[in-house]
Amino acid sequence: GGGEKSIITMSEKSDILLINRDRDFLGAMAGFLQQAGYTVHTAMDMHRSLLALTSNPVGLIICDNILEDISGYDFLRFLKNDPIRDSIPFVLFVPINDQGRAFKAFELGAADFLVYPMELEDFVSRIAEILPPPAKATENQSEPEKNPDEPPSAPTPPLVPSLEERRNDDRTTPLPNLHIDLSRDGLVWIPGVIKNFSHSGIFIETSLLGKAGVSLKIKVPFPGEIVIAQGNIKHVEFDDFDRPVGIGVHLSEDPLWEKIYGFFESVISSSPGTKGQADHEKPASKPSGTILLPDLLLHTPDGAQPPSYEVRFYQSLTGKELDNYKVVSFVGSGTMGGVFKGLDSVLERLVALKVISYELSSQETFRELFIKEARFISKLDHPNIARIYSIGITNDILYYAMEFISGGTLADLIENGTNLNTLKGLDYLLTICQTLDFVWKKNIIHRDIKPENILINDKGVLKIVDFGVAKAVDVDGDGNMPEAIVGSPLYMAPDPIWGQPVDHRSDIYSLGATFYHAFCGHPPFDGPTPKEVLLKHMNDTLVPLKQRNPKISPHLSKIIEKMLAKNQKERYQNYQEIVNDLKAFRVKVLQAKKQKAGTGIPIASARQQ
Repeated sequence: GGGEKSIITMSEKSDILLINRDRDFLGAMAGFLQQAGYTVHTAMDMHRSLLALTSNPVGLIICDNILEDISGYDFLRFLKNDPIRDSIPFVLFVPINDQGRAFKAFELGAADFLVYPMELEDFVSRIAEILPPPAKATENQSEPEKNPDEPPSAPTPPLVPSLEERRNDDRTTPLPNLHIDLSRDGLVWIPGVIKNFSHSGIFIETSLLGKAGVSLKIKVPFPGEIVIAQGNIKHVEFDDFDRPVGIGVHLSEDPLWEKIYGFFESVISSSPGTKGQADHEKPASKPSGTILLPDLLLHTPDGAQPPSYEVRFYQSLTGKELDNYKVVSFVGSGTMGGVFKGLDSVLERLVALKVISYELSSQETFRELFIKEARFISKLDHPNIARIYSIGITNDILYYAMEFISGGTLADLIENGTNLNTLKGLDYLLTICQTLDFVWKKNIIHRDIKPENILINDKGVLKIVDFGVAKAVDVDGDGNMPEAIVGSPLYMAPDPIWGQPVDHRSDIYSLGATFYHAFCGHPPFDGPTPKEVLLKHMNDTLVPLKQRNPKISPHLSKIIEKMLAKNQKERYQNYQEIVNDLKAFRVKVLQAKKQKAGTGIPIASARQQ
């Protein structure tokens, strides 16, 4: 069929994804499964698991009860709420102390529940019942050539109709590159491209997200008019985050479909050759390649990359109404979701709308974290923290509205090559220290201080944002619980990397790393991979700030270096100590400037200060 792309059906997915936070156990079990003939991919957390599922034909997931960033049960719940991956068999392989939770596993949709330690032969036997090992081809045995006229053997029924089923439909006609619009609600329209059509409906490539059975409106550009047909999604093709979604839409029950189908047929019959071709040059038969449709054909520029899955979700929100807020434009994404510029239609003011990410939206744990972030911010009534107005949920889209801050970020200054001069940098650092001191006294630590999370509005006022991974400090606890590694590698304290408890001194380290970067244009540690950067935070000696930027005062350099001490006990123990040192240094800088001005000595430029 013209324009169709190949997909991997469930029967063709033979790889195993093995997930466990114990690296040695992971390696041993992966090796044993490989000996049994399986192709095995491994992961220790949710993020790498999703990457493996995106890149490989995974036919079975074997997961521990606790991963590095999420519980195995929450990951199972997440996948079973995902229409793209909910059909992949999921086996919980848990330690013996968790064997009492089998009922919960099956209730969530697990295919099996295994407890280790267990005999390896029994383990492989149980796995083979769910996913038989792929047949091994001998060196001298080649795969027999398939007779193109022979019908395909009956595979295990896939989640969606297979490519062969649709390709064998003699009614399917190639109609690539005709651009139309699609909508679920008739308000927000997303572009799509028709790849082929049949008597029952059309196959479209689009960024619109949906699943089988969802109602859909199709807007078709007729010459001189627009026709809108109503249908529903019959199947979805999606196996790559970086490629468009392919959807088959059933339309035959809409009376307008007969008119649209006739229009497609007339366009093909009247355009058998290339646009602009003379009548005597037109071939007698219908071409097998692309049909060029006059005035309706639009080509994707060569080399253009389709937007990622997550970005497509954010794009689909533009123009939507979230209660009394209108989504105007996409600003960027943070730890927990995307941020939009919005309009409060009741109070007629601009707002920032933060929407939980598509990947996390169906995961109960992350929805709770998102709500917790809003609650944290609501407790922080401070001029240097963006205020929150309300939280809501519309059409299963969880969001909150907050103060809109026009301007840039500290990261923008760094990217533009504008190193902070001493006085402005001191004012900025003092402001953020005093703000984080306020946050700490509310028993909250931010855990993701970095240049991108320090906004500077058009009046020069600083605002701290993104409390998506913030943590409430348990003042009654013993403080001995190791923390999960969260934050940004370039600015992360060694404490969570070592598995030590995280407190406000970890934020102090991240703040020191942030302003080290701002004062000299280089992060304290860098490397080609996050892992390498984290190891440097743990082990490498810090290059003094003054050595990176000779214009920086030795006194300021020492303050930043103390903030970046690897040992928590050698850092500043609270923000007030930093504030006192910064204020004392600021007085000396101002006195020196005043003295130079009084003696007629030219004052150095702002950048030299």
